[in-house]
Amino acid sequence: MHFHDLAPVLALLLLLPGAAAAQAQPPAARIPVLLDTDIGDDIDDALALALVLRSPELDLRGVTTVLGDAHTRALIVCRLLHAAGREDVPVAAGAAARPVPEFKGQMQYGLRPAFRNRPERETAVGFLYRQLKARPGELTVLAVGPLTNVAELLHKHPDCKPWIRRIVLMGGAVRVGYNAKAPPVPEWNIKSDVKAARDVFASGVPLVVAPLDATTTVGLEGKLLRRLLDARTPLTDQLHALYQLWGEKTPVLYDPVAVMLCFKDGPCKMEELRLEVDDRGVTRIVPGKPNARVATAIRRDEFLTWYVERVAPETEKKPGPSAIGLTNPSKPVPRGVMPNLVHVLEDYETDIERRWWLCGVAETKDVPAGSKRACRAVLANDFDGRTGDPRALYKAVIFNPVPGPPMGKNTRLSFRCKLQGTGNLRVQIYSLSKNYHRHLTLRGLPQGEWQALAVDMTTARQPDGSGGPLSEGERIDDIQFYTDAAAELLIDDIVLYDAAPPGEKRAFPARPIFTAWFDTGRQGKEWPGDFEIVAKQPPQTWKAAKSVLNKETGKPWVRVGLRGERPLGGATRLRFRYHLAGADALEVKLVNRKAGTGHTLALKDVAQGKWAEAVADFGATRPGERVDEIQFLLPRAGAELLVDDVLLHEPATKGQ
Repeated sequence: MHFHDLAPVLALLLLLPGAAAAQAQPPAARIPVLLDTDIGDDIDDALALALVLRSPELDLRGVTTVLGDAHTRALIVCRLLHAAGREDVPVAAGAAARPVPEFKGQMQYGLRPAFRNRPERETAVGFLYRQLKARPGELTVLAVGPLTNVAELLHKHPDCKPWIRRIVLMGGAVRVGYNAKAPPVPEWNIKSDVKAARDVFASGVPLVVAPLDATTTVGLEGKLLRRLLDARTPLTDQLHALYQLWGEKTPVLYDPVAVMLCFKDGPCKMEELRLEVDDRGVTRIVPGKPNARVATAIRRDEFLTWYVERVAPETEKKPGPSAIGLTNPSKPVPRGVMPNLVHVLEDYETDIERRWWLCGVAETKDVPAGSKRACRAVLANDFDGRTGDPRALYKAVIFNPVPGPPMGKNTRLSFRCKLQGTGNLRVQIYSLSKNYHRHLTLRGLPQGEWQALAVDMTTARQPDGSGGPLSEGERIDDIQFYTDAAAELLIDDIVLYDAAPPGEKRAFPARPIFTAWFDTGRQGKEWPGDFEIVAKQPPQTWKAAKSVLNKETGKPWVRVGLRGERPLGGATRLRFRYHLAGADALEVKLVNRKAGTGHTLALKDVAQGKWAEAVADFGATRPGERVDEIQFLLPRAGAELLVDDVLLHEPATKGQ
């Protein structure tokens, strides 16, 4: 039968009351929500945001962040939204950016946002108020973190209370604690700001509450967890990356339960209760008219299956794991002898530079001989947003050498690495001067063992072979290591350096400890201490640290802070370049200012009136002893010292 033969029948059917009503019924309206989150601590906040994005019942109108470094939390949200194709969603931070951001765990994800959108300029509270005022009575506030922002909103703008359709929150413990058989305890979101929680529960705004009673049992593990992490969608890839940075094993879906309650009760048992928060942060049932719909139980397996099916449906296509391209093949080169200049180093032994670990987590078990800590690669997109594949996901270790050093004539990069699952490694570097990335690829490297490698970074090019060599004076930024998404990669002892000039015979340092060169960056921030950064006189280029008066001694000095305590080895040397005037002697100290300990060495027969190089050999030192500054002391007032290209290191032993 053809369609035109069915037309009369269809016309008659449409005349029936039920059919006409079904045809006229509009689609269900989406519920507009504002999400307030402390994303960046537990992984459930990211899993909750994913559920919001994957729920057709919800219309996400904005995200605000709360608690601690709320600005970096907002950057996490921006990056996740970008990866999910939802850059249209505005994000507002509950606090301004910190001078030193929080960088541990998932917070690393926000430190190098590979996207262009940023948080709104207005505060979270201002943003919430503006959104509610524009659509009074329509918006649901979904709060899955401490209630600080929500309470401040109600306090500063009490007129907005009737504009809030309802507040759906994850928080509290009504009849059980974190163990389903234990009594109620102060739950995290509530105890983080007890006063705010008390104010919100007493506000009179309609509440829907997902306490521990309905959330503490919903741990995601086994096949369902693997299905979520291996779904290979743009959204779940980012969840997998955040899961690795989180560093725990079993996510508990506290916050996703609250997301579900925005549009359905689902497997939850709901009760109408009157709740209040006591001075200790315990959520109690009290007599009186109910102020909240409360989820007091949940069918665990039903909820977990529903969540995974919604966020990672099996019907979606799953591309295979990404493999790095084998463009611009290269081979390792000899590391060489004592570098002309060490631009950058990171041995992962301390947390001093950890804020610049843009990708990777500390590894303490699988480390090379002589090391206590290395860096394990985690999933990441290519930081090359122009010529790289923005959809591909790799295992990566990425380090950002602030403040962007200028290169020498012969840039080399040495590092130790361990690969498993592939023998291919891409080494990539970003040029601040050129505003593009270059890379080289090593193929067929040994697997399952630590190896020391060096590469000639002047051979790195853009993927199409263009870009030319890394040139003298060119400033660089991120140092990046990529391998296949399904492989494993560990990196340690990164040293970016200018290769030795002809005639150099001293061995490469056994372990570089600290380097300082002053060409870029600011005194007091990137270069703490007492000195003045000045331009060198021609034909010398770039900058140096100039001595200033030590008010306590009345004599000039240069005090270079090491940005934290650095551990020494069994022997310690200090190499530096200097220009001295008005004195024929110089004293050098390694100091731990807090402990009041250190080492002093007097240098005699130093050059005057010209640039020269000096080596202060402190001899045997106690392995693990820590120092936090280097002092260069002049013997008399009126003398002047310029210092540059400082390298504190453990020298190579004989035969190395």
